[in-house]
Amino acid sequence: MTALTQSLVDLVCRGAPPADAWLHLGERAAVDTVGVLLTGAADPAVEIVAGTLDEEGGPVRSLSTGRMLAARSAALVDGTAAHALDFDDVDDALIAHPSAVLVPALLAAGQNPDVTGAAILDAYALGLLAGRIVAGALGVTGHYALGWHSTGTIGTVAATAAIARLQQLDDDAVRRALGVAGSLAAGSRQNFGTMTKPLHAGTAAAHGILAARLAAGGFTSDPQQMDGPLGFLALHSDGPSGVTADPELPIAVNVKLFPCCYATHSAAEAALALSREVDDPRALTEIEVAVPGGGLAPLVHHRPVTGAQAKFSMEYVVAEALLRGRLGLASFAEDRVGARDVQDLLPQVRAREEPGADVAAVGSFARVTARDADGREHVAAVDRPLGHASRPVDEAALEAKFADCAPAADPRLFHDLRRLRDRPSVAELASRIALAAATGAGR
Repeated sequence: MTALTQSLVDLVCRGAPPADAWLHLGERAAVDTVGVLLTGAADPAVEIVAGTLDEEGGPVRSLSTGRMLAARSAALVDGTAAHALDFDDVDDALIAHPSAVLVPALLAAGQNPDVTGAAILDAYALGLLAGRIVAGALGVTGHYALGWHSTGTIGTVAATAAIARLQQLDDDAVRRALGVAGSLAAGSRQNFGTMTKPLHAGTAAAHGILAARLAAGGFTSDPQQMDGPLGFLALHSDGPSGVTADPELPIAVNVKLFPCCYATHSAAEAALALSREVDDPRALTEIEVAVPGGGLAPLVHHRPVTGAQAKFSMEYVVAEALLRGRLGLASFAEDRVGARDVQDLLPQVRAREEPGADVAAVGSFARVTARDADGREHVAAVDRPLGHASRPVDEAALEAKFADCAPAADPRLFHDLRRLRDRPSVAELASRIALAAATGAGR
């Protein structure tokens, strides 16, 4: 058994229980993910995915639909809901959305009276660490540059590790589960701006449950699947990096304050600052956005016509932020994307990558320069957006985001999720989340 597989087996089977900082991270991730899941539950993509599920009367309740389903079916639809609006958290080390995969998977697999909130948080922490180990071994920047969507690829392996930890699988079963996961992992960035992108989170969550449960039942896989010459690392990278997870990485993920691709967030924050000093954004003759090399890779739509495309358009995000002075859920409604003022301003926005500077993480530095007809220049720059691990949002901002996503939800739901470690069972909590979705607590 080779290095990556062994390190993952050791982590899942013998990794120490998470320290308080990891519990805190997991609770914040859970409440943030549930909030965006509740508002994402109304997205058409979720309705279509749910419509493909034939079974009823399964052992667990889907958080987004309220239906009783098999655990992997619940994870599929709930993971899709969590990522449907691209409002869920991001981890720089993965260039991915870990919680939209891990939280739905764990809350589906954990709906057993004996599974405590602390056990969910333990598995979340181990799953996130497993993803970081895989990202380091792959060389995640090269993996992403090849066109892979790490949420689907690395997310599948991370979810498998998390569920294996929750189920307390032994070394041999974990090894076999990883072999299954290494074959199931997939997700292409070509699908950004379509319903298939959030489906990547749903399939990763579902495949994590499937791989772990197959292995628990004795299902076989090649022990070299992760590291072998035809295995996961070889297929998903342009040459394995051989590095491990950086021990100095913060015990934090980036919380999104705008419901769009994280690669736009620094520019969005800069544009919002400029909106307060530019008298009439419609009169601007040129708007230049500069980001590090690679910083535009996810932004594949330059003249968006749908809300989903607009989330992956630097031009749209900057134009909308300048015009409206805000960037929220309503900013990506279909009628807003097609509005005359924003469509007229789009051609004035030019995005470019700075020569000689490589992106350290999606969502890093951005500088927005706006020029008016008189030649006056307005400049704003942001190194990391608010909500980044280096600029964490406080509790009030986290609760405000939850309330914005789920305005009709029982306020106690936020506080109970924030103290997930104290819950003797997550089954009752899952039922309350599902009830909030069913009663229209989300938008």
